[in-house]
Amino acid sequence: HARPFPRPHDRARHFVHQNHLFSKMNSATVNMSGRVVVGGNGSVNEDKFSLSVSAPFAGDGSVTLNAKPNYRPSVSSKNGVSHNVDAGNLVGLSEISDYDVTIAKPCELLGQACDVELSMQKCKSGQANAMTISTNHEKLGDVTVSLARKGAKVGGDTASADRASVKVNLPMKDLISNDDVTASVEYDIPSQNATLNLGYTSGDVRLGVKSSLNVKSNAASHKATVNYSGIEGVGVEVDCNQDVAGNLSVTKDKYELRVPFSKDGGVNPDDVQLRMTWSQSL
Repeated sequence: HARPFPRPHDRARHFVHQNHLFSKMNSATVNMSGRVVVGGNGSVNEDKFSLSVSAPFAGDGSVTLNAKPNYRPSVSSKNGVSHNVDAGNLVGLSEISDYDVTIAKPCELLGQACDVELSMQKCKSGQANAMTISTNHEKLGDVTVSLARKGAKVGGDTASADRASVKVNLPMKDLISNDDVTASVEYDIPSQNATLNLGYTSGDVRLGVKSSLNVKSNAASHKATVNYSGIEGVGVEVDCNQDVAGNLSVTKDKYELRVPFSKDGGVNPDDVQLRMTWSQSL
């Protein structure tokens, strides 16, 4: 049988649908980013390198694909010069070592306005998913529920085990009428870890203390951070744990000088790094 000729309203519907798809594609953003690290041991390498594509999703939501090419240039001058900048290794730019997919969408849950983010991470090498639900409660303040598999990143931290946690940013302004003090509490059910974060700002100085306690074993850890922003365009940060080990970091625009230190070893020049982050819209 001859294929029927499309009716006018079918052609119009197809045309509108096609225009809608092109509109979505035209509103997508593409960004390439990375970080170059110069080490005190004579090495230079690109330790982060990714290509991200973001587009609107389901009205006011978004979907982001973050792909990581299977190549990062590196050069080392320790014990003779060595590098991977050659044609054989450059082929890795055409391959993907791994990729993540993140879907973000505001919605209403149980009458409460929420922001929901679902991320499917390490889709190629071994999937580790995570989901966060954030909302602002009238009395409790900002509340975030995190569910993550081991190996997934949540808030910049990689989960060392399966995670199901609740974090509450306490409304200190309402509790003690002070904008300079911040506080949050977090409890993770599988690990039974309770974490308290306290912050205080005075002029150009911000102090932060993070204390974690395992309610089952009573094992505790502590970390203090001091930030100074009194020099225009320059950031200075020192973090230190209970073992007197940490980092001194000085940042200026896209550059960061990071100096690790410890009570016993002091500063090892080989561990000092100059980092440069870069980003390019395509």
